[in-house]
Amino acid sequence: MGLHSQNTERHEGGTIQAKEMPRGILIIRLVIASVIFAVSAVVSMPVVVKTILLVIASLVAGYDLILGAVNSVEGKDYFNISIILVFVSVIGFVIGYGIEVAAMLILYKVGLVLNDYVKERTVTSAEELLRYRDTEEIGRTVETANRPASGELEAGEKINGAASFVLKILIGFAVLFAILAPLLTHLTVRESIHRALSIILIATPASVMLSIPLIGIVGIFSAARFGVLFNKASSIEKLSDIKTLIVDKAGVLAEECPKLLSVQSDVLDTNTFLTFAAHAVYYSEQPIAKVLSNATDGEYKLEVVSNFSEIPGWGVEVDIGGAHVILATKELYVSRGEAIPFESEPSDCQIFYMMIANRYIGKITISNSTLDSAENLVADFKNNGIAKCILISEDGREDTAAFASKFGFDDAYGELDTEKKLALIDSICSKTAEGDMYLYSSGIESHSKAEIDVRVSKAGKYADALVNPNSISTMPAVFSVADRIRAVATENAIFAMAVKAILVFLSINGLCNLWFAMFIDSAAAIFTLLNSIRVSSESLLKGMINRREEDEFAEE
Repeated sequence: MGLHSQNTERHEGGTIQAKEMPRGILIIRLVIASVIFAVSAVVSMPVVVKTILLVIASLVAGYDLILGAVNSVEGKDYFNISIILVFVSVIGFVIGYGIEVAAMLILYKVGLVLNDYVKERTVTSAEELLRYRDTEEIGRTVETANRPASGELEAGEKINGAASFVLKILIGFAVLFAILAPLLTHLTVRESIHRALSIILIATPASVMLSIPLIGIVGIFSAARFGVLFNKASSIEKLSDIKTLIVDKAGVLAEECPKLLSVQSDVLDTNTFLTFAAHAVYYSEQPIAKVLSNATDGEYKLEVVSNFSEIPGWGVEVDIGGAHVILATKELYVSRGEAIPFESEPSDCQIFYMMIANRYIGKITISNSTLDSAENLVADFKNNGIAKCILISEDGREDTAAFASKFGFDDAYGELDTEKKLALIDSICSKTAEGDMYLYSSGIESHSKAEIDVRVSKAGKYADALVNPNSISTMPAVFSVADRIRAVATENAIFAMAVKAILVFLSINGLCNLWFAMFIDSAAAIFTLLNSIRVSSESLLKGMINRREEDEFAEE
């Protein structure tokens, strides 16, 4: 994990590609380079011999930069740090600053080793933060964090773009400085080129960009502590822009698979009644289908099922063995004027009545319980920046509207199957100027048009994030993680740019040479890495997480 030092090798077609170099080998190289550098600096010897030793020290420490520069040229990435370092090194030796060049390259590689170590220690520490999560969650989080580019942020792309622009401006300025300074000031050509090289070196965006992936990785682990596993850090970052939340009732606010409470029929025995009912809802997406599938042990004879019709929120109509069967709530029968002995429904139950060949056969009662997590969920989301919460459900429109009013939703849509849900989400997202998030439980075979799809499940193929069903109440707090990783990325960029501005000023005035510029820039990079670690240790997030972990641990 982390930024490993790289060697390079040539592949088919002549392209040089990077490969990771073990840290131990790099450290040995740095020790050898440092010894050679020390000998050249301390021991009195002819200038030619000293220069040769400094060249050898530079090559031992950074020979892979030459291969990286060739690779960058072939890829037309002319502002890559490898090209810049090789250019600065060559010109530095030519104008007689070999000792600064060798020290600069050794410090650069030492900085990489330290950055790599800080990153690996951070990830190891982040894994410890998940000690109360189950083994599967920890494994999935670590796997996600180790995935290439998983820690990249959209803020990083913007910062990188700005840094690249600044790099080009400063390189142009350095070239003009090297040309004009000897003409307009007392500086010699050698001195002006030396100062220009320092400016070019300082312009490289390494210290700005090194911390960005680490911020994202820390964000992934921080979100996982809330029981929310994102597939990449940029999805967490997007939460800061989400203003509209679309919540699917089943599995998020109510049981995804209700329980069968009773079967009552004066015409059929229980097994025959359930067999008819299970065949009737076999092709349905409504929760009643899952209830009856779990309650029926026999094999289905689907050849007798025909003319199936889904009536979202109410039930189904279908022909079974030539007989017309209706299994639906009282709302459907009332709308059709059917005379059926309806009963009042408790708030935690739902009753489906069955007619076969226009004859009332009996009824099925299933649970319709609200999950404990539903009570304050909408309020918590709104406290974390959500402006509008929308409820969607398979239930009837009146039941959906009543449920939405009870729990504080701004809008509600009922009588929806999966296809209608996705079409509605598409319509909602096309009308909103800001980000949208879809929070659901049942599987869908595609990503919705929402900016982020979050599935309440331990597995899911198309979701941007998975929420442990036991942790849905802490989902709103992840918005705090999103805000912090974006804020810390901005803080790091501002700090690094400020350091570079100071170094440029010092370089123009001859107070900053090559090795000192590299030393300060590497120190700034390490500081931004350490600042990134704060996301997982801030008192607000830590307090919320620890309370939740203690509750879950007590329940177990």
